[in-house]
Amino acid sequence: MTKVKSKNKTATDANTVLGAVPYEYGAMSSKFRLYAANKLTAYATMVLHYNQSNHLVVIYEPESSKEDMWTSFTGKVSERLDEIFGGEGSFDKYLEEHISEIKECYKSIERLV
Repeated sequence: MTKVKSKNKTATDANTVLGAVPYEYGAMSSKFRLYAANKLTAYATMVLHYNQSNHLVVIYEPESSKEDMWTSFTGKVSERLDEIFGGEGSFDKYLEEHISEIKECYKSIERLV
């Protein structure tokens, strides 16, 4: 069993911690990994992690998530996030309904670069 060091705790591998998949993402010269049970929880966690700079997030892994990116140099990402999450207002609704899963996912964040 591998160890995952995050800024918040040390945990065992993704399958043990969250029954999850690793997602690698970053912005500018930073790169992070988190573990999530599904892509929407991963994406919501990435948005919260980057807060006001979430429009700069690039997803590196898994390959299948690259098509979901919301990167925007104008900073306007709300419409794209709602599209990914299922329609108008769906991103905010997902945050409200899944906050506990998102908090657990946030604990798994580990800095790679």
